[in-house]
Amino acid sequence: MISVIIPLAPDEEMWKELVPQLSNLPDQSEILLVVGIGESADVSDFENVRVVEGSEGRAGRMNSGAAKAKHDFLWFLHADSRLAANTVDKLTAAYDPESRGLYYNDLKFLDDGPKLIKLNELMVRWRSNFLKIPFGDQGFAISKELFVELGGYREDLPFGEDHVFTWKVKQEGYPIKPTGGTIHTSARKYKKGGWGKVTALHVWLTIKQGCPEFLIWIWKKFL
Repeated sequence: MISVIIPLAPDEEMWKELVPQLSNLPDQSEILLVVGIGESADVSDFENVRVVEGSEGRAGRMNSGAAKAKHDFLWFLHADSRLAANTVDKLTAAYDPESRGLYYNDLKFLDDGPKLIKLNELMVRWRSNFLKIPFGDQGFAISKELFVELGGYREDLPFGEDHVFTWKVKQEGYPIKPTGGTIHTSARKYKKGGWGKVTALHVWLTIKQGCPEFLIWIWKKFL
């Protein structure tokens, strides 16, 4: 059984396209929409969906959702994620409760961005499968026990809480595993902001945030 956790920004509506794609979750699974204090979402048309209030920021809302989840297997999804037909089945097949670790999906961009976005897909695949540094838009899945043990997502960061969480998993020596499933996400920001500019900014921020985490990993692994 899976607890799917979807943090929502104020007035977020894109989750309404995602939730129907989760119809083949295992029986008694749940979907948690995590909103801000005093906010709400209309789930009257959906089954097995709960609305819970969480802390400010995406990291805080994901942590709040994890704390209120009924099941031990947590799956964090972004509201604008779109799933391939077999993504849920791939996740449930890949999950091994006897082997603790972090699971992620392959990432593909929707056809709403520049043509060069295919290069970004290749970079994401290399970063995830070779460097073992997936990002949160790839749908992290993890046992609740391990998530709590690792301290959850850091809420003091202005960005990249998913990136830093990946490093925490690596630093503590837990495996990071692909499920073989696919999640699609929008590429609109690359078209709006310019492919080169947005890509360069993401690479720079990743390197800047990752360098100190890499040094911690080296220290724990080899020293």
